[in-house]
Amino acid sequence: MEDRYLDDDECCKRLHDEYNKYGSLYIAFDFDNTVFDCHGVGDTYPKVEELLAKCKKAGFKLILFTANEGENLRSAIDYCERNGYAPDYINESPVMNTRKPYYNLLLDDRAGLGESYRILERLLEQM
Repeated sequence: MEDRYLDDDECCKRLHDEYNKYGSLYIAFDFDNTVFDCHGVGDTYPKVEELLAKCKKAGFKLILFTANEGENLRSAIDYCERNGYAPDYINESPVMNTRKPYYNLLLDDRAGLGESYRILERLLEQM
């Protein structure tokens, strides 16, 4: 099949198959403007935060990828913990020791957040 993973159904099926094979998935997420209003303009992200909390309850491993450092990083981690989706990994690839970060799906405001959100939401509904 040509360009199979441009189809949302195929993406969801692949994730479901990987979950069945390994018993978990790795969901990476950005912090700034994905779950937190870093510019202070009044944006909120309740749907993304709720989805991450559902992922945590389903036993998925959460990976926080953020450019925040020092106290800002500690604040980001605390924020995630308070809101029910404590990261299992922070700025690290949990499976492979390579330059390419490993994850099954990425939630990021600059990387197709809407499509990733819908695929992950559909997967959780099917499980």
